[in-house]
Amino acid sequence: MTSSPYISDYERRRRERETANERVVSAVLTVFPASILLATTRWWIPDNGGDAVQNLPSAVPPQAWNAALAIFTAHVSLLTWLWLYRGYSPLRKYAIVVMRMTLLGYLCWAQWHNARPLFGLLLPIGGFGGAIVVAGLSYSRSAVVLAGALACLVYPTISLLGPTWPDSITASLYATHLFVAVTTVTYWLVSSMLTMSAESVSNERLSRFFSPEIASWIAAEPELAVRATGCRVTVLFSDISGFTAMSSRMTPEEVVDLLNAYFPRMVEIVFRHGGTLEKFIGDALLAVWGAPVARPDDTDRAVAAANEMQEEVGRFNAEMQARGWPPIAIHVGIASGPAAAGYIGTDRYVQYAVIGDTTNVAARICAAAGRQETLVSETTRRSHSGDGVVFQPAPAVAAKGKDAPVVVHRVLPSR
Repeated sequence: MTSSPYISDYERRRRERETANERVVSAVLTVFPASILLATTRWWIPDNGGDAVQNLPSAVPPQAWNAALAIFTAHVSLLTWLWLYRGYSPLRKYAIVVMRMTLLGYLCWAQWHNARPLFGLLLPIGGFGGAIVVAGLSYSRSAVVLAGALACLVYPTISLLGPTWPDSITASLYATHLFVAVTTVTYWLVSSMLTMSAESVSNERLSRFFSPEIASWIAAEPELAVRATGCRVTVLFSDISGFTAMSSRMTPEEVVDLLNAYFPRMVEIVFRHGGTLEKFIGDALLAVWGAPVARPDDTDRAVAAANEMQEEVGRFNAEMQARGWPPIAIHVGIASGPAAAGYIGTDRYVQYAVIGDTTNVAARICAAAGRQETLVSETTRRSHSGDGVVFQPAPAVAAKGKDAPVVVHRVLPSR
């Protein structure tokens, strides 16, 4: 059974870590019994007189030696399979848990023949407890529960059938309590790791589109972004002037490098003013204020962001001149009005989007703006507090689907 090609980034990372952990554990459980087998093997070595004599091995019964050999062989096979087989089966972790508990049961039975029966009774307890902890490395709560349940079943069953009666009763009671405790702690640790990993992936995704302030709000109340709601927004479109002609004189690699150097600066400005990045459209950037979180000064923030973006382009050109890149200029359009905001798409691909006439108007205004110019709609000008910004009437902009041209104003650069 192979994994579906359509899995989330979180699940893909979890599977990769699970496989890596199983390889490490299998390698350790291959080396450890191998060292025991070497230490307990009878070696024929010559004495000083040249006669071959047999060294004295540790007092390990043949049954325990065979159990160690079984553990070694099983994990060599598992390690080889993990390296050769690149697919993934959700049932693999459960099969490994069952295999290890079976091998530990075999080891527990083999310890009946130990020269020290009580030592043979207590030794497997640590193995079962360790197997429960190791099951947690699969990042699966159900695998931990399965390991704990099998430990509580296998060890008492095997030990109560052994030759250490009635000591095996006491050992089984203590062992069962220990297994329950280890299972509980391991389950809690795995749950904490899964929660932290899921939150980390979620925050990473949110940080791509939302400012840190808004991302923290959404993390605390996910319904802010999930539900599609009607709201009043201020939409900003920013475009590089003459980009098509400029890119025709550059190699595709140079165009990509230019955009990768340009966009992070613009996005940082959007986030710094509390905006939401909706998308990149070629060389254009679409940002929104008022969704998913609305604030009284959203219009002021959007206009301030546009002004700072125009200023940042000047600094960007000065720094990029050393790389031989041509200077760029941007034109910006801003509109305010009603819209619907939320996640749209499919189960496999979703995108946060703001849908409505306001977005279309902002795009039309941006297209009408000239180099190094920022134009805003009349609704944006009326919503703005006017602090530190001067608006100048500009020619009206014809917009598709509008009975009358859209009244716009030019934002004069700050002195």
